[in-house]
Amino acid sequence: GIDEVPLLVLTHFHADHVGGVSGVLAGRSVGSVLVSPLRDPPDQVGEVAAEVSGLTVADAVPGQTGQWGQASWRVLWPAELITGEGSDANNASIVLLVKVSGIRLLLTGDVEPAAQQAMIRDGAVPQADVLKVPHHGSKTSTSLAFVQQVQPRVGIISTGAGNPFGHPHQQVLDVLAQQGVAVWRTDEHGAITITSDGTGYRVSAVRLYRPVLPGHGQEVAYQAFHKE
Repeated sequence: GIDEVPLLVLTHFHADHVGGVSGVLAGRSVGSVLVSPLRDPPDQVGEVAAEVSGLTVADAVPGQTGQWGQASWRVLWPAELITGEGSDANNASIVLLVKVSGIRLLLTGDVEPAAQQAMIRDGAVPQADVLKVPHHGSKTSTSLAFVQQVQPRVGIISTGAGNPFGHPHQQVLDVLAQQGVAVWRTDEHGAITITSDGTGYRVSAVRLYRPVLPGHGQEVAYQAFHKE
């Protein structure tokens, strides 16, 4: 039922982050497109350029903001391009803080520890209710310092079932569990939805969720949180 997309954000140009552009554009009105300033890898950049031809396309710059209805967003990263420390393209991912009905969501693309450390250094890591866990929960995806800075109550890991990379890595799951973060995973739970009634928010999914936090032993259909 979505026929209008005010802002299409392409965090970086890896195929698993831009391969669905044609599906988003099909039959929908898109206001503008925000992209990473690092044009890498070139072949994917070319494909995306062809897909979004005719639309307003702009590089992400920290401090950019926008608002539609009750939803607002702010670009936090990339403030610099980091090379030679992991994946250059991943570290150039767009990081957004989105606020909806008082709920704060931190959307991180694939930023790796090098970019996370730079964000912490610059004071650019806000607290958020929900963290989209960076880089599909890979072993090098999420530093303890980053999670401690964000202090999320919920972590969402987007990764394919049976993926050949072993995402999410147990090391990351352990970090999140140690910090008391309730983890939802697309490989186990399918499509994940967060809704808010203005006084709190609810996380639900296509498949049942098995809490891993102490005191929760059975599968549930959703988790509800009140705003603090």
